[in-house]
Amino acid sequence: MSAEPALRTSPLTWWRLLAPTALDPDTQLRLRAALLDAPPLPSPNWDAACRADPAAALGVALNALAGATVLPGRLDRAMSAILLCAALEDAASIELLVHVLGRRARRWADLGALWLARAWCSTSRRGPDRIVAALGR
Repeated sequence: MSAEPALRTSPLTWWRLLAPTALDPDTQLRLRAALLDAPPLPSPNWDAACRADPAAALGVALNALAGATVLPGRLDRAMSAILLCAALEDAASIELLVHVLGRRARRWADLGALWLARAWCSTSRRGPDRIVAALGR
């Protein structure tokens, strides 16, 4: 699956379109810029989530997932913060991304989501010692 068409879409949809190998440092910076430009989610941890703080991103995403049926517009922003952390090899963010993509694959018979979930399953996972210099932290 080529990342080229997906990169022409809104960065806030990339969590359901891009494989781990497509998230090079330039793509991560574009994603972060899109998160910072998007309307903030109503969470005191939103700024930290946009700076790729895994704990903050997980909290924001879990809240968005809990209300996804009522407020589906929040899901792309929340999962984009998770994608940013997953690109930096945060294990918990990768696990949540795999879970949500797998659920999407089952619910909508979405083979692309299934393929992405499998691709993320094979991604290396590091703990909090990952390098985030590319994001200017």
